[in-house]
Amino acid sequence: MTGIEWAAIAAVVVISAVFVAVTVRRSATAERAEEEHDRESRIQLELMNQLLIEDDIEDALPAAAGALRDIFGFGGCELSARAERGRAGDLDDANANVHARAGEIELRAQSRVALDDGDQALLQALVGSVATAVDRLRLRDEVREARLAAEIGRQRGGFLSAVSHNLRTPLTAVKAAATTLLASWSRIEPEERRELLETIADEAERLERLVRNTLELSRIRAGALDVHRQPVDLADLVQHAVRRLRPIARAHRVRLDVGDDLPEVWLDVTMLEQILLNLLENALRFAPPGSEILVSVCAVDADHVELRVADHGPGVPPAACERIFDEFQSADDRPDHGGTGLGLAIVRALVRAHEGTVRCEETPGGGATFVCTFPRGEP
Repeated sequence: MTGIEWAAIAAVVVISAVFVAVTVRRSATAERAEEEHDRESRIQLELMNQLLIEDDIEDALPAAAGALRDIFGFGGCELSARAERGRAGDLDDANANVHARAGEIELRAQSRVALDDGDQALLQALVGSVATAVDRLRLRDEVREARLAAEIGRQRGGFLSAVSHNLRTPLTAVKAAATTLLASWSRIEPEERRELLETIADEAERLERLVRNTLELSRIRAGALDVHRQPVDLADLVQHAVRRLRPIARAHRVRLDVGDDLPEVWLDVTMLEQILLNLLENALRFAPPGSEILVSVCAVDADHVELRVADHGPGVPPAACERIFDEFQSADDRPDHGGTGLGLAIVRALVRAHEGTVRCEETPGGGATFVCTFPRGEP
């Protein structure tokens, strides 16, 4: 071969080698870029997953600051969003040499080595992810507060409407009876006068019951239930409650069944009296005249006692056994049934305040039995 041919072959070999080297280098660069992209995506995903676990901004910011400190090896890192701050490690204004901002999120950190362009871009992207997560948490909180405000408004409107309705009926009856007595006292027979006076007394008592329950429910709604427990003799307490209701229980037979070996129970005396009175009033209202109302107390195991109030009234449909413990709800939907729909709601709240449970079940032979279960030990 001539020198020219050898030169041409050498040139081809050199060009091929250069091409292969460039191709390999480009491939390696692309592979490193892909690995770097995968690393950044993995870091962002891990950070977002950690932020999604947190339930509020006060917890999310310290968690995010700790994650960023671990990722970049910061000596200290602080994230701030409006008034909230989250910090990981030691940091003050003097040693903060890394700064980034995205949305309302501002990052201050201390790094022992300068961040290159790639790390700076990754840090900015991660701060942006934190800002997105914080925006999501703020939006969720705003939605929750809006729903809560709407629910409070709805319940307040329903509460006032129901109270107004329940007040109107006894007030109307009292006014009608009193007006009749004032206008026609001399022309009314003594027996009729007595009936009108009994109507006034009964409706006034109904009003007093409504006001008492309304005030109690307002106290419960305000979170003002303070349970002052002390050892209580349930037998004596039940007997005392029954004696208080004797005047309105004349048409019924109230029987007590209290075990002789009943242990002392740690309860709030005032609250337990309220529970008993509401349950007894409920039974007296629905049970037919002459029927028996049974109040029983027994120990169901070493740790719990059970209070039962059973009547032989119309009973409660199974579908309504949970609903009747809601405010202004009753198993009897008649407008003249005479209940306020507050008594059982208060019973449930007071029983739960004692970490107990209340349920309704059918009385053998017909009727409704309300069962309250209390833990008996000292809290």
